[in-house]
Amino acid sequence: MGLFFSVAVYALLLAGVFKLFQIATDLGEIKDLLRDLKRNTENPLPPALSSSQSAESLLRAVSAESYPPGSGAEPAEAKR
Repeated sequence: MGLFFSVAVYALLLAGVFKLFQIATDLGEIKDLLRDLKRNTENPLPPALSSSQSAESLLRAVSAESYPPGSGAEPAEAKR
């Protein structure tokens, strides 16, 4: 009975140490991901796009680039 108890305690200790290493590895990976996120979001918007521009003005700018005046191609909405 004492031998079984000793083996069980050693197995639990080894499992605990193994679990601690797993947790440390996971925390290291999370830390790396957070660093990458911070690096990639330092400047989320280009300077030309500020939050003060309305969605309508942005849509007009994209539409003007897609259909320049004099190209003969007009959006379907403009042909009504």
